[in-house]
Amino acid sequence: MKRKRKAPNFRSDRKAADFWATHDSARYASDLKEEPVTVDTALRRRVAERAAAKKAVTLRLENQQIARAKELARQKSVPYQTLMRMWIAEGLAKESSKTA
Repeated sequence: MKRKRKAPNFRSDRKAADFWATHDSARYASDLKEEPVTVDTALRRRVAERAAAKKAVTLRLENQQIARAKELARQKSVPYQTLMRMWIAEGLAKESSKTA
């Protein structure tokens, strides 16, 4: 077993993230302390309100369509459901402008 080491102090979150991305935390476990997680209640409330404003619908799509949407969403770094909602909103806006 590898010997335990003392965890370094970091000047920034970026330095800490870079360090932990390349080091095994098990060697430092005895030196690490558990920190409480704080949750912003205002943020939690806004997220709940946004979720309540949406209604779930069932839409049957071909597997290829879902796979392509997931790939495009991954390239854009967004969840695929969000990307599909954006496409629907854009399509609705486009159609609305044609009839106006």
